[in-house]
Amino acid sequence: MEEINYKPTGKTIFIWNILGSLSNSLLSMITLMLVTRILDNNRTDIFSIAWSISQLMATIGTFQIRTYQATDVKEHFKFGQYFRFRIISIIAMMACSLGYILIKNYDMYKGSIVLIICLFRAVDSLADVYEGYFQQKERLDLAGKAVTYRIIIAVSIFSISLFLLKNLLVACLALLISYIVSFFIFNVRYLIRINRLKIKESWNQNKKWIFDLAKEGFPIFINAFLMMAITNAPKMKIDSAISVGELANGTQTIFNILFMPASVLTLAYIVFRPLLTKMAIAWTNKEKKKFLKIIFLMVICLVIMAIILLIGSALIGIPILSFLYAISLKNYKIELLVMIIGGCFCTFSYVLDNALIVIRKQYLLVCSYLATWVYIESVVSIFTNRWGLLGAALSYATSMMVFFFVTLLIFFICLKKEDTNE
Repeated sequence: MEEINYKPTGKTIFIWNILGSLSNSLLSMITLMLVTRILDNNRTDIFSIAWSISQLMATIGTFQIRTYQATDVKEHFKFGQYFRFRIISIIAMMACSLGYILIKNYDMYKGSIVLIICLFRAVDSLADVYEGYFQQKERLDLAGKAVTYRIIIAVSIFSISLFLLKNLLVACLALLISYIVSFFIFNVRYLIRINRLKIKESWNQNKKWIFDLAKEGFPIFINAFLMMAITNAPKMKIDSAISVGELANGTQTIFNILFMPASVLTLAYIVFRPLLTKMAIAWTNKEKKKFLKIIFLMVICLVIMAIILLIGSALIGIPILSFLYAISLKNYKIELLVMIIGGCFCTFSYVLDNALIVIRKQYLLVCSYLATWVYIESVVSIFTNRWGLLGAALSYATSMMVFFFVTLLIFFICLKKEDTNE
């Protein structure tokens, strides 16, 4: 096991960072694929909505403090403080998860599945604070290894349990237990070895640091929570419609399957992340034309990739998804393309989102997220009631367009203001 101050090659860091990101992104796709192939529509729908709820609750668990922790190179806050803060946020997360289950009045079986998957996300949220420390020390290779190994082991145990027993509850418990064990092996054990797990050092009489840390993460948390709420709004509406018999069992699963390709362009955007540093340098050096050129090139590349994605999805998307998930999706090509268009607009928005962060106007982004959330909450029920699954897809896609155009407007206003100040 390597020392934390050991400096691996850039290639090693890049490979493990990509592997970790891909493993994390493929997790939901693989687990849903396994469930759809082995279980019936009712239990698959339960798993699908449990996964969506857990993703929303995970924003509370992480409080989106990872980015701040990773860039806290002078250790304004100690690891023990980040750890304590994460325990607090995870307790809040599980309280909200339990409250949500009770409010929705889920039966014992469905409520248990939702709670177990949320606990799984809680473990992931706790692991995130360890991986934030690895990133802080420029060891993204260690973070990537921990995520990759943890997910491979957990998914393997989950799939074996599901295949042998055909019992979703037992398989979810196996997923949770294997994730906990992997967390101790690949995260906790390492920090104990290098003597960094000094939790007690942070819990002194002065608790002001808790509020300071909460203040740093709150704006990003609000944005992330709103975005997850926006993304999940159609899924929540479908869940309610299934419960009252307005939509058939299996609709939730189909929506989640069709939603998977919508995030492909966002995954591709990971490749452009190194350009964010160049953007920041250009802006700091007052090279505005260079700053805008980088943004323009990124958007052009993403537009070309979006066109290829749409053409490919139109030609072979449905057959591939039908094969992977063992479900006939031949009647849902329009829904698939609508959701992919929404995912593309979401990715374009992230370019502008990151640009606003570079020019230190990130606090204005809450306007984009709030406007988009208000919009989708206003239309999701109307669209879904009128057009069913297509309506749910349209509510997502149009909300991402709203998100893009509001963010674009804010970006132009900020640039114009900068020109005026100059």
